[in-house]
Amino acid sequence: MTPTPRDIVAELRQGRLIQLNDETGVSLACDPGHAEAVQHLLDVRKDLVPAPLPTILIIDSGQLNLYVRPVPEVAWDLIDFAEKPLTVLLSNGVNLPEAFRAQVPVRKTLSEPVRKLIGAFGRGLLALPFEGTEWPVGLSQPTVSWGDLPAQVQLPRIMELGPKGEVAFLRK
Repeated sequence: MTPTPRDIVAELRQGRLIQLNDETGVSLACDPGHAEAVQHLLDVRKDLVPAPLPTILIIDSGQLNLYVRPVPEVAWDLIDFAEKPLTVLLSNGVNLPEAFRAQVPVRKTLSEPVRKLIGAFGRGLLALPFEGTEWPVGLSQPTVSWGDLPAQVQLPRIMELGPKGEVAFLRK
């Protein structure tokens, strides 16, 4: 039986990690507000080489205020008008575990199934992107999966945005 967004939301709210498939490939995802789930995700990250960048996935810039305050003015447009995957590192995280308060990686998902899931969830997801179509060898795979893998993975550009709009590209 194929799970519905409601089924996946229930799993996330219970602190379970899920496999998430979107334009950047396979990810491990959880509720960023569930402390135990976040810690589990960060523990998984420690064992991976290279360590993936945990990223908050959102559906549009309207969700930025849930995770960053104040939001630099240019961030609204960067998020909303991104046509390719773009991870923006922002400072001044809020409503997140301590590990993410200094710097919050945020990416608008372009995948329609993932957008529907985030809409049903009502807030962003914390994802550990593996940036490929294969699940990492030796890592236990969650029993619940959502989204579609693309024919070709698109690696996100990664940029750091300072509080006054300063820009630094970490991956072009």
